[in-house]
Amino acid sequence: MAGNGWGRNAVPLCAGAVLGGALVLEVFVVLFQLRHEDGDGHEHEKGQPFPFSSLVSLLFLLGNALENARRFITASPSTRGVMLAGAGQGWDYCYSCQTHVPPRCAHCFSCSVCVLRRDHHCTLLGQCLGYQNYRYFLCLLLHGAAALLFGCLLNARVVMLLQQEGTPVRTVLLLVVPWLMLLIGQVSFTTFIYAFVTDVCMVGFLFCTGFLLFHALLTLRGQTTKEWFEGDRQYNLGWRSNLQDVLGERWYLVWLSPFIASPLPGDGITFQTRKPKSEPLIKSRDC
Repeated sequence: MAGNGWGRNAVPLCAGAVLGGALVLEVFVVLFQLRHEDGDGHEHEKGQPFPFSSLVSLLFLLGNALENARRFITASPSTRGVMLAGAGQGWDYCYSCQTHVPPRCAHCFSCSVCVLRRDHHCTLLGQCLGYQNYRYFLCLLLHGAAALLFGCLLNARVVMLLQQEGTPVRTVLLLVVPWLMLLIGQVSFTTFIYAFVTDVCMVGFLFCTGFLLFHALLTLRGQTTKEWFEGDRQYNLGWRSNLQDVLGERWYLVWLSPFIASPLPGDGITFQTRKPKSEPLIKSRDC
């Protein structure tokens, strides 16, 4: 998938880079404006230092998000190039690929290949979520949500400053229906832009946070989305082992940067299952 499919997968990654760059530029303008105004709307004295720490924090979050997205696309979880020794216990047969596939492996008709420990196909990035790239997917959601929340809070602050003379109801309407407020002439185009960016960041933040919480729950339970629907918990080895299976040996450090090496403990073909609970023997009594 990383070879002939890269041209198609590069489109969402480049689009994300453009949107991320636009957000950085917009936040740069916001920080420049906040530099000259305080919470009461008064201008600061000249020579106020520019808040570079905020800009660097945003660049760090966006850089991590884009690098995780790139690695999510290039770290293909498919069975291409993987030596499948043969059918074993619990293996299925894929009629599309015409080969036996290991447990937790499923065929993706969008990628036209079987995927190891397949969870689902990510339409936005054009890649399947599976064994090799689950770590980058979780970190992408984490850093993306943090960057969007950062931009949302900064833009909301500017909107509050520009709407100080207005009523709270007007400010709420501006954040909820900015297009309507612009069309009826209640706000300027500049205020509309700030409110619109705030709404986009908020929607993106809620989207990323929802997916992050859901997949974090699946990770802690040792499940894929299909196994969660089916109630299958045979691969639940405890939260620490489940995190290591998905994030690697350095599961506690991978959240900081995608450049931190964290080898996965398995091969994506065989998975350890928990031991079934032994039922206590019932002693029979003679009547």
